[in-house]
Amino acid sequence: MATQSSAFGHPSQSPAKPVSGADRRNEPRFGAEGEVTVVVFEGGHERELLAKLLDFSLHGLRVQMSAEFTEGTEVHVFFSWGEVTTQVMWCTPADNSFEIGLQLF
Repeated sequence: MATQSSAFGHPSQSPAKPVSGADRRNEPRFGAEGEVTVVVFEGGHERELLAKLLDFSLHGLRVQMSAEFTEGTEVHVFFSWGEVTTQVMWCTPADNSFEIGLQLF
């Protein structure tokens, strides 16, 4: 499986777009850039997609991707340095794509 590089940036207290009108994180966000690989298991099949990493906190990630996922979907995110298991907390349309909030387990 190919993974993409990502670079982490400076702290950011709010997202580019509010989530449901309010920032629901209780932790500082850190800006990020680069692509990550997202793998989801649906209907007995593995689906691999690229996502743009937007920001992260101690317990979560925000990514932008072309696919929509339902709340509660478990996904695996692969970085150049490793992988994490996450769960979709929210998904909202954003400029011909979707912004997705992922909670780290």
